[in-house]
Amino acid sequence: MLSHYSKEMLLRPWSWMNLKSCRRKFSESSTEPPPYHWHKPVGQHTGITVYNNGMRRKVPLVLHNPNMVTWYTCGPTVYDSAHLGHASTYVKVDIIQRILRDYFKINLVTAMNITDVDDKIIRKARESGCDWLGMARTYEAEFRQDMLRLNVQPPDIRTHVTSNMPAILQFIEELINESQAYVTEDNSVYFDVSMYPHYGKLQRLGMSSEEKSDLLKQNSADFALWKAKKEADEPSWAAPWGGEGRPGWHIECSAIAGLFFGSQLDFHAGGLDLRFPHHENEEAQCCVRYQTDQWVNYWMHTGQLYIAGDEQKMSKSLGNTISIAEMLQTYTADEFRMACLLSNYRNAMPYSEQLMLTARQTLQRFKNFQADLSAYTQFLKPVRKLDEGALRAQIAHMATEFDSSLRDDFDTARGISVLIDQMTSISRCINEQQADAVEEPAYCLDLLTAAGNFINRAMLTFGLTKLAETESLALNTPLPAVGGALDPALLIADVLAIRAKLRQEAISGHQKNIQLLVACDQLRTLLEQHGIQIRDHKQGSSWVYATPAAVASESSSKQ
Repeated sequence: MLSHYSKEMLLRPWSWMNLKSCRRKFSESSTEPPPYHWHKPVGQHTGITVYNNGMRRKVPLVLHNPNMVTWYTCGPTVYDSAHLGHASTYVKVDIIQRILRDYFKINLVTAMNITDVDDKIIRKARESGCDWLGMARTYEAEFRQDMLRLNVQPPDIRTHVTSNMPAILQFIEELINESQAYVTEDNSVYFDVSMYPHYGKLQRLGMSSEEKSDLLKQNSADFALWKAKKEADEPSWAAPWGGEGRPGWHIECSAIAGLFFGSQLDFHAGGLDLRFPHHENEEAQCCVRYQTDQWVNYWMHTGQLYIAGDEQKMSKSLGNTISIAEMLQTYTADEFRMACLLSNYRNAMPYSEQLMLTARQTLQRFKNFQADLSAYTQFLKPVRKLDEGALRAQIAHMATEFDSSLRDDFDTARGISVLIDQMTSISRCINEQQADAVEEPAYCLDLLTAAGNFINRAMLTFGLTKLAETESLALNTPLPAVGGALDPALLIADVLAIRAKLRQEAISGHQKNIQLLVACDQLRTLLEQHGIQIRDHKQGSSWVYATPAAVASESSSKQ
């Protein structure tokens, strides 16, 4: 440990003398968790509430600088392919970021690290007989491709641990200078948790500093900031306190996030399994370095994904993973995103076929609504006289309730329910004849279109494909271009027009032409096999893109 302490250091609020006093109190205390005091930021109130785990309740979202809101997400350790546990975290984080950016119009600046040097990376590279950094870059490229396939927006800033060694070393040196960290005989460095009085505040757990699990540690809870080099072939960097080594896991995020955003961070996100020890250690390190009681104002923890029937989270160490590529062979990215939307981001997510079928049916319900509404406004359905006042009130109620849902800790499940209620009400209006005459009846095509636009924009905000054009890649083969680019929608419309004429001819005589009707049904089946679902109306037919699996699922639910 460094032996020189300046007069300025002794007078700081987090000085060595004060921390020594804290250490005595910490050691003498019981295992009761330390009191947690969240400091509400000074700034602009947004009217949004966010769950605070330390407080065990929701707190107001206040932005100290509304013109630039900072967000840091823990990135992957790239030693293997990403699985659905990773996917659920990054999709849920992406949904919340989209809500803040696109719905609440908040200027979000996002950053993520890539852990490209780690014990797991080194171990797997040795087992595989390959270069550790080359392997890490391969898995990183695969991860980035997976995120693109899941429609997860990339962070504004992305960097690697290996690219930020100077910042990491400087961070550790400052902790040593503050007597918050100590150097061991082998030139490893540990963070001394007994010197930080609020350790354990995020997880709300008490700690004991009496037991030791490592001869090099002063306390059992102390964690490594720097690991001394032990094997000749392992990657290492020279350290100013002596020897060579590499950073510990927790210091990476603290140093990189601090490099990007400094002493104050608005949001920090990651899976619930990272809350302790990773996020706890990050908060402790940064509070000491930046001389503050609160480094992150809002910690966002996503619930873990697990296989239904298996109470343990999905993880590579347990061998119960499903890769993202494997999932996408059966379900679409939109269907997985809908499954995430239907569960609260903080709750555990039980992955099962039933969950994914529910998500598929829910997504198809939105597509079918937009197709029916389009058919109605194109006069393929009989136009009804509606109660304009009641419809206006319904749309206003939808907008208010949807807004309230998102302001309430980003409750997307409730928001989806609000939209479904509105779709059900509108479908009833346009598909059922009114029994009683209404006062001042109107056709309300403008209001119906406005409601459809609101619902479609909500889906776009959540990161789902535009409902009117979704799954355009579901066609198995590209259509040939004749004399220039061919619009598939126009071709489908022409096919449906011919089919409509055949249907009309089949039913116009005294007796139905069964052969023509069978041919029309065969054409419907053929189109459905290519992801085009036909919807027949009195004045014609409309269509909507739908995967064959979604069509089959909808058909079985009607039986």
